[in-house]
Amino acid sequence: MYLCFLLTRDTIPGMKKWIIISVVSVLILAVLGFIGWRLQAGSAEKPARTVAVTRQTVTKDISFTGTVESKQSANVSFELSGVIRDMYVAIGDTVTKGQRLALLDPQSIELELAKASADKATTTSVEYLSWEKASQDAKNTILENAKILEQKRQAVRDAKTTLDQSKEVYAKKAVENGDEASTTLATNSTVVANAAAYNSAKSTLETTLKTVVKTNSTAQQAADIAYAEYTGALPSLTATESLARVKANKSTIRAPFDGVVTAKNTNIGELTTIGTTVITIETIDNLQITANVAETDAFALSEGMSASVTFDAVSNETLEATLDQIYPAATPLDGVPTFHVVLHQKNSNTPLRSGITANITVHAAKKENVLAIPRRAIIAKSEKQFVRKQTDDQATQEIEITTGLTGSDGLVEVTSGVAEGDTIVTP
Repeated sequence: MYLCFLLTRDTIPGMKKWIIISVVSVLILAVLGFIGWRLQAGSAEKPARTVAVTRQTVTKDISFTGTVESKQSANVSFELSGVIRDMYVAIGDTVTKGQRLALLDPQSIELELAKASADKATTTSVEYLSWEKASQDAKNTILENAKILEQKRQAVRDAKTTLDQSKEVYAKKAVENGDEASTTLATNSTVVANAAAYNSAKSTLETTLKTVVKTNSTAQQAADIAYAEYTGALPSLTATESLARVKANKSTIRAPFDGVVTAKNTNIGELTTIGTTVITIETIDNLQITANVAETDAFALSEGMSASVTFDAVSNETLEATLDQIYPAATPLDGVPTFHVVLHQKNSNTPLRSGITANITVHAAKKENVLAIPRRAIIAKSEKQFVRKQTDDQATQEIEITTGLTGSDGLVEVTSGVAEGDTIVTP
């Protein structure tokens, strides 16, 4: 009414009040009627949404993101520290196995090798000369002792001959003059003296023999020690020289396999240390797809499953792949246990590059011609599953069901509880 007053007083001067009041009243009645109609329409029962139980194909796909990688990749580094003198390749170059990639400044290594070789030559020469001298001394000692020993043996033989001769003279004198004759007795004294000389010669021979054995052994032992020192030093010096040669060879790094240089981390004149990556080599014609899959999805995967792969960098292209490998142990990633998986793409002419993102969908399970309903139609109660089945009289009845495969597209296989053609009420 206040609105009527305003219109009467200010809006249309001169218009009759009853006309204004009539127009406003009609508008108010129209608004109240529309509101009432909306309230009545909202309170009316809506028809139930239903779906028929039909035979369909239920597919379970597992999707995750991965990366295209080379099957062979190597971060090549030196086994020595030093300054890089030469770089023989650039990024993008194709290399073959064994090809030279880079070289350290070999000056210090060459000096070390030269010193090792010189030490070996000098020490070997000294030890060899010592052994040669000791060996010759032993030979000389043995020869000299052999001469002395022969002299002593000859002395024994001479003494024996003299003794035998004196005995013959004594026996002859005894026969001619008798045992008590002066000439016989004089001859007997000679026999006694010759016998003493003979015994003395034998004793000297025995003493000389012992001395010869001892001195020969000492000389030979000295020669053996000198030889052992010579031969013992040789392996050590040879090993030192060989080690120096190995280090010299390590001043050059070579390609471990055929591939392409994809990264170069140092330049000529820079210092590099043991194990620091200098060059990265990868195979570009032998690629694979890898990903880290959360444990909840990984346990639904198995080797040999097929997959579809798309790439952000390659539009309108879907490749087929096979799940080749699932690592046996989980690796935490951002606090979530994940399993590393490897897929191999099937024949494709699409050019790919290492490092690009791959969108992977693994077809984990598929059942064809099975009874299926939307997942939203299933009601879970106390670890059991139910659906609301519509009867012929349009009433609903809650039926317990059992389910099988849950698909990625919202369909669920029903194994018991409903039949093909049943009508199920859905939210």
